[in-house]
Amino acid sequence: MNIRLLRLFTLIVLVSSTAAFAIEITGTGSMIPGPLIKIWAEDYSMRTASSVIKYQGGSPADGIKRLLNKEVDFSCIDMPLSMAELKKNGLMQYPISLGVIVPMVNLPNVYTGQFRLDGKTFGDILLGNIKKWNDPALIALNPSIRLPDADIIIIRRASPPGLSTMIGDYLAKTHPQWKSIKGDTMAGDWPATSITTQSPLENIAMIKKTPYSIGYGPASLAIKQGMAYVQMKNKAGNFVSPSDDNISAAALNTSWEAGDGFNVILTDQPGANTWPISMTSFVLISKSTEHTERGREVLKYFKYSLHYGGLKAFENNYIPLPDAISSGVRSSLDNMANGK
Repeated sequence: MNIRLLRLFTLIVLVSSTAAFAIEITGTGSMIPGPLIKIWAEDYSMRTASSVIKYQGGSPADGIKRLLNKEVDFSCIDMPLSMAELKKNGLMQYPISLGVIVPMVNLPNVYTGQFRLDGKTFGDILLGNIKKWNDPALIALNPSIRLPDADIIIIRRASPPGLSTMIGDYLAKTHPQWKSIKGDTMAGDWPATSITTQSPLENIAMIKKTPYSIGYGPASLAIKQGMAYVQMKNKAGNFVSPSDDNISAAALNTSWEAGDGFNVILTDQPGANTWPISMTSFVLISKSTEHTERGREVLKYFKYSLHYGGLKAFENNYIPLPDAISSGVRSSLDNMANGK
């Protein structure tokens, strides 16, 4: 047999054998980190032939349920669980990336970063207290914009996914009546002019095609779709944009403790430049799998991705954990792998 053909045949056999013996790791949960997890998985699988990582976005609640039922190897959420919840269910929780929620508007001749909101006006719009774009409260925040005499159309998500939960948490902290009306959620009645959507992409598509509308969603999708997102007034009283540095500032202005399950909520954090609706994506891993081959592979995958996946995150409009936080998370993943 020709030497080159023999070498090619040997290579094909080796690759096929490796693929055949690779461990298939599955995860589900929040839709927000889904694209990043898949990008990281492709890179990890190229560099280590030990596993194939598959992730299916859905709802955080369903992801937790499937993890507890041992249907998947890990689950992702956007609102962290308390230490009591983690202990009760035998779970470990780790932050994996930062994210940002942005209000978006569809107004004539209004572009990204022009329109301004604060927690009070944003909440009043969603509650139906502010019904027109030329409401005096909106004019006061936007004196240089000619706002139309038009009804505000709210585009909202149907179910309570992570980003809606984070907005509810933010408004409970910044709107004087929100907590008494809706608690720290987005539940309850909505204005008659609101339109309900089922997914992040549908939500943004609806804002894009509906004049005089306002909605919210992940900045990564807003940027890709060319949406006009707003400036927000932060806790320090400054109007800021959702830049990578301003989101990282939210994470660096708080304390991340492994002993508390890294239970940090990034809404309304202090700091001159902090974006006020910052968020974190977390991975949940069952403690019962920590010493299994599959469990070790999950830990290796996330440790590798946190160490080497920062550039991939930036390239896809995600914000990696700052080094000061990432190193602590990787150390905690090591401790779990070593049974500490």
